[in-house]
Amino acid sequence: MKRNIWITITYDGTAYSGFQRQLNNPSIQEIIENTLHELTGEKNILYFVARTDAGVHAYGQECTFYTESSIPGDRFIFALNARLPKDIRITKSCEMPYNFSVRKQNYGKTYAYLMNESHDIPPFLEKYTWAVGYPLDIEQMKKGASLLEGTHDFTSFRGQNSVPSSPIRHIHRIDLKKSDKGIHLFVTGEGFLYHMVRNMAGALADIGRGKLSLEDIPDILQAKDRKRLGVTAPAKGLCLLKVYFQPITNNEIDNTLQGNYFPWNI
Repeated sequence: MKRNIWITITYDGTAYSGFQRQLNNPSIQEIIENTLHELTGEKNILYFVARTDAGVHAYGQECTFYTESSIPGDRFIFALNARLPKDIRITKSCEMPYNFSVRKQNYGKTYAYLMNESHDIPPFLEKYTWAVGYPLDIEQMKKGASLLEGTHDFTSFRGQNSVPSSPIRHIHRIDLKKSDKGIHLFVTGEGFLYHMVRNMAGALADIGRGKLSLEDIPDILQAKDRKRLGVTAPAKGLCLLKVYFQPITNNEIDNTLQGNYFPWNI
């Protein structure tokens, strides 16, 4: 009888073309499915929450797969990590009821984005940071972020070649904080469009350097036109921190922001 196994994955996305399996490029889904095949002898399909892009990272990608293997649910973490490359780690595994779905039963996600005002950043941060190269007014950026909170049509923040879906999205909270590593952006919402967080990061950086005004944000939202925005922030600064399986509250978001997510944490 098939069993439903839930795994949480953390990965450095630098070497991969994204999470979702692709025909001619290495993906994290492909690596894990191939590893499961080696481990169980089965052709497993990995069901996942977030289709992160090439170069995007994750601390909390959530997935399930069905298996007839006799390996206990809580032992898959060890069996998989013994075979996976070091830039992909399983941090949790357990058996769940057959009808449990990470896609259908989550309440939303928190993404983090790290940017730095300098062109010259420490080498151990380079793979995870957008070197903006301009002074940024974080107080203005916070005011701009508040205009993006709530429920809006985010067509103007949607990337090209996105999967057709409703552009209406609800953003619970956007937090901006500064540390010695740079400016940390945290976006928590019920769902996200393709490139949405990276386009938000680009827009807020443009506000921080004075290229966009606060008055521009409502107009850009209303225009429903991606051409009204500037650059899409690079993928390497983005990380999926947390997927929520309980209603999202300010306390839940605060707990996430206080977690140990180097270098995205404060």
